[in-house]
Amino acid sequence: MKKGGGGVKQFNVQRAGADFEPLLAWSTDPTISAAALSGPDARDLLVIDEATDALKIVPQLSAETLLDRVAHSIYGRLADQVTAAWPSATAPTTPATYLLVDLAAMDHATVLATLGALVALMVAQHKDAAVSPARLNGMAGQAQCWLQQLGLSEHQLLLPAGVTVLRQLFHQLLDQDASCDAYVPLGCDTRAGKLAQDAVALTTGHLTALTLPPAWQLLRVAGTERQLHRD
Repeated sequence: MKKGGGGVKQFNVQRAGADFEPLLAWSTDPTISAAALSGPDARDLLVIDEATDALKIVPQLSAETLLDRVAHSIYGRLADQVTAAWPSATAPTTPATYLLVDLAAMDHATVLATLGALVALMVAQHKDAAVSPARLNGMAGQAQCWLQQLGLSEHQLLLPAGVTVLRQLFHQLLDQDASCDAYVPLGCDTRAGKLAQDAVALTTGHLTALTLPPAWQLLRVAGTERQLHRD
């Protein structure tokens, strides 16, 4: 089954629940398979890692399943908190924002990592729609570290007082010079940055940039979000 080369991954799709029945020609370009996952028929992603000949079958979650999961979890409430904390009337929400919430739920991300990622993503979208991964990662790390140093509990962050804290954080990141955006505080967890960058990668279709395993289960949902945004 090895296709040559060292460490390259090849991608394909199959009917959902099948036992390794590739439907396409194998390709090192994941966007071909991602496009096939966005069709009306439920399909799984197939991945072969040529370095090990390991095969992975990656089932795709439906939008309905994710909506139900988020609705019965803390992650939807976190999204509401950051939206309420945005300093002006209209918060900059995009498909990446929704995908970040979905990814956080799939990843069982902590409250701090999820809030840090959401805050950084919204600031980045407000400052520059084409913000670099380094700046997005830096702001997410700064946000998560700042919240961590406050020492507030998860419950406190979900109270009205949490909105006040998050609004202060928004102001800090919005007002700082762009040259500071890429700074990642030493010793801080990097999960917020990974969540934010993977959400953007899913939105833009840069699938080889994905770093979190659950992100690969969201390719069909990401395709739907992109299509809704275009329509």
